[in-house]
Amino acid sequence: MVKIFSKNAEMQLPEKKLYKFLAAFAALGIMIPCTVIVGFISYVMTEALIEAGTPGGGMLFEMQILSAFSMIFGILVIFSILFFSSDREHFVTLPIPAHHLMMSKFIFAYVAESIMEFMILAAVFIGYLIAVGKNIGVAEAISPVAIIGSVLGVVLIPLVPMIYCAIFSLILMAALRNVKSTKIFYRLSTVFLLIFGAIFLLSLKGIGEVNMENYVESLGNGDNLMLKTLNIIFFPVPWLSDAISEGSIIKLLLYILGNVGLMVILFFTGKAFYREGLYTAASLGSSQKAKVKDGDIVMQSRFKASLLKEIKVILRTKAFSGNCAFINLIWPAGVFLLFQYAGDKGFMADFIALYQNGKDRAGMILTIAIIAISFIATALNSLASTAITREGRHIDLLKFIPVPYETQLLAKASVCVIFTLPSLILTDIIICIYMRTWFLTGILYAIYMFLAHLISVAVGMMLDSNSPYREWDDEYSALRGNLNVFFNMAIMMLLTVVTVILGIVIYDVFKLPIIMYYIVVFLMLAVAARIMLSVAPKRIAENMDNL
Repeated sequence: MVKIFSKNAEMQLPEKKLYKFLAAFAALGIMIPCTVIVGFISYVMTEALIEAGTPGGGMLFEMQILSAFSMIFGILVIFSILFFSSDREHFVTLPIPAHHLMMSKFIFAYVAESIMEFMILAAVFIGYLIAVGKNIGVAEAISPVAIIGSVLGVVLIPLVPMIYCAIFSLILMAALRNVKSTKIFYRLSTVFLLIFGAIFLLSLKGIGEVNMENYVESLGNGDNLMLKTLNIIFFPVPWLSDAISEGSIIKLLLYILGNVGLMVILFFTGKAFYREGLYTAASLGSSQKAKVKDGDIVMQSRFKASLLKEIKVILRTKAFSGNCAFINLIWPAGVFLLFQYAGDKGFMADFIALYQNGKDRAGMILTIAIIAISFIATALNSLASTAITREGRHIDLLKFIPVPYETQLLAKASVCVIFTLPSLILTDIIICIYMRTWFLTGILYAIYMFLAHLISVAVGMMLDSNSPYREWDDEYSALRGNLNVFFNMAIMMLLTVVTVILGIVIYDVFKLPIIMYYIVVFLMLAVAARIMLSVAPKRIAENMDNL
C-alpha cells in the first residue's frame, strides 16, 4: 500500500536538460548549503555548551525545534492525506481493513514530508559529533551508541510529531461527526503556531539581554522554558539526546520503545476511529447546497472575472491562502523584528552605522539584500510557479473557455502582484525607516523590488506552463509536490548570486563608485524584466496550446 501511494505522489522530473540542470543546481545551491549551515550551527552550539557541561543541550534544542515545526506544518498535511485525498473512494471499497489503509497513508506521508528534515537532522548530528570529537575525544564521538543513536535520530525524530498530528486528526474527525465544516480543524495549525510562538517568547523572559549567547546559556543551565515544554511534549527526544551524549544503551532502548509505543497507540486509535472518520469526511459540507439566484449572476469584463476567480481560489483554499497569500507577511514582520530587537547591538548596529556614515560597501550589501528578498519572497509564495498547476485536472478548460490566453495570463500574473508587492513595499519602508535612507533611495529600492518581482513571476509562470503538475490529490500536494516551485527558487537564488558577483566586480575590481553600481543594477533588472515580459506571454501561450 505504501508503494502504491508513493508511486504517483510527486511530480515526475521532466525529461529535459533544463530541468535536470535545475535539479542539480537546486540540490547544490539550496539543499546542501542549508544542511551545511545547520551543521555549523550545531557545531558552534555544542562547543559553547561543552563549557557549561551539557554538550547535548544544543543538539537536544535543535531536535525539539524541528519536532515543533514538524507538528505545526504537518497537521494539515496529515489531515488532508488521511481524509481528503482523491483516492479515498477507491480504497474504502476494497477488502482492506481501514486501520491498515490509515497506517499505509501515514507511513507514506511521514516519509514524503520528512526527506528534507532527514538531511537537516543528519547535519545536526554530524556537527555535534565533530564538536565532541574535537573537544572531548574521538572515542566519545564515534562510540557505537552515539553512531547508532544518531542514525536512529535522523530517521525517527520527525516520527513523534507526525504521530501526534495523525492522532489529532483521527480524534477530531470523530468529534466532527455532526459538524458540516472543517474550519475548526484547519485552524489547528494556526493554534499550534501561536502556542509554540508564545512559549518561545516566554523562554526569553529572565535571560537578560536578548542575544544568542544568553539564550545558549539558558539552554546550558536547564532554565529554558521552551526546551522544558518541548521535552514534555516530545518526551522520547531527551532520551535520545542522553543516549548519544552519555553513551547510555538504556536511554537508547527507552527512545526506541517510546516510538514503538506511540506507533501502537496510533494503530489502535486508527482502528477505533478511522473508518468513521472517512464517513464523516465524505459527508462534510453536504448538508447545505448553495442556491444560485438571479441576482448572483452579474456581467463583468473577462479580465475582472478571471482575476476574481484567481483571488477566490487562493483565499478560499486553506493550503493556498496560508502558503501563497499570507506567507508574504513574514517579510515585513521579520524585518521589523530584526531591526527592533537586534538593530542596536552586534553586527546589525555596526552595519547601520556604516550605512549612515555613507560607506559604499554597506550600500551595496543593502541593495543585494533588497533584491534577494524580492526574488526569494516571490519564489517562496509559489503563486507564479503554481499558476497553471492550481487548475489541476481542469487545465484543459483554459483552452476552451471564451477568454483569450493573454487575459487569463494577465489575471494570473496580477494576482501574484496583488498578494506579494504590497508586502515587499512595506518591507522596503521598514528598512528605509530604520536605516534612515534618503527618500529617493527608498524609491529606487522599491523599483528594484518591483522589477525583481516581475522577473520572478515571469520565470515561475513559464516553468509551470511548460510542465504543470496536473494529477495532484489535494492542494497541499499541488504545492509540496510541484518541482516548478523548487526550480523557481533555484533560479532566483542563482540571480541573487549574479547580483552579488556583479557588486563585487564593480566595487572591488573596477573600483567604481556606488552610484555606478546602482545604475548597472537598475539597467540589468530593467532589461531582464523587459525581455521576460516580451518573451514570457508568447511562450506560456504556446505551452498552454500544447497541454
